[in-house]
Amino acid sequence: MGRLAPTPSGALHLGNITAFAACWLSARQQGGRVLLRVEDVDRSRARRHIEAEQRRDLEWLGFTWDELVAPQRDRDYAPWLAALGRTYRCECTRRTIAEGGGKHPLSCRTRGSTQGSVRFALPDAPVRFVDRVHGLRIVHPLDFGDPVLRRRDGVYTYNLAVVADDITDGVTEVVRGADLLDYTAVQTALWRQLGATPPTWLHTPLVLDPSHRKLSKSTGALGIAALREAGCAPAQILHVALGWLGIESRSLPDAIGLFDVASIPTEPIQLSEDWPATLGLR
Repeated sequence: MGRLAPTPSGALHLGNITAFAACWLSARQQGGRVLLRVEDVDRSRARRHIEAEQRRDLEWLGFTWDELVAPQRDRDYAPWLAALGRTYRCECTRRTIAEGGGKHPLSCRTRGSTQGSVRFALPDAPVRFVDRVHGLRIVHPLDFGDPVLRRRDGVYTYNLAVVADDITDGVTEVVRGADLLDYTAVQTALWRQLGATPPTWLHTPLVLDPSHRKLSKSTGALGIAALREAGCAPAQILHVALGWLGIESRSLPDAIGLFDVASIPTEPIQLSEDWPATLGLR
């Protein structure tokens, strides 16, 4: 069971589509199902009109899903937090953490605070997990610091929401960008603490713009809707995204039999200044 899980805070871009294509192809090749879930736990960033635009873009490109599951805005994470255990209150602010070197000091674990955010006390040992592209990884989750599960304003965070959602929805494989590869240790620890078997992991290569920044909406990446308005056809866009996965194809159904994890690059995809020419743009 795989899942397409866009965050409705900005237009989908080619980096998103590359990861979604790997998710869709992996599930279809294995005879599995694909879910669509809106990840809008951060209400301050989510926009309903963007959610509709993202769904239209996915359908236009040929992505299909077997079930539209409940969005995060309709879910209750309080029972998950209560069941998790190993939590504590933390009164640290972003400023104090930044002043201390940028990493949570863990001293709040034993302070006994009754106010502030709720954090999860990570295990004090490395976590082992296997990624289908990158192989065995051994990562100490404390390299990232104890994650916040509920902010001081009462809002639940993605750290808890995504694990709870995947367990609830029966997701067995998570496919996403390689910027989250080592952070998988943190989420694996949460899965195990909740008594669930972690999913299979597959991390696709990051796509870097000509300035060596990750392709993202915050750095001005061209959205799928903008590409469509510029005259790009679905086949052109898919040809580029699938090519970054090592597949020579212009459609998702045709690419199912060609999907091969061994062909997915482990290094980032670096775009040149003239890369829009691959889409017929100038």
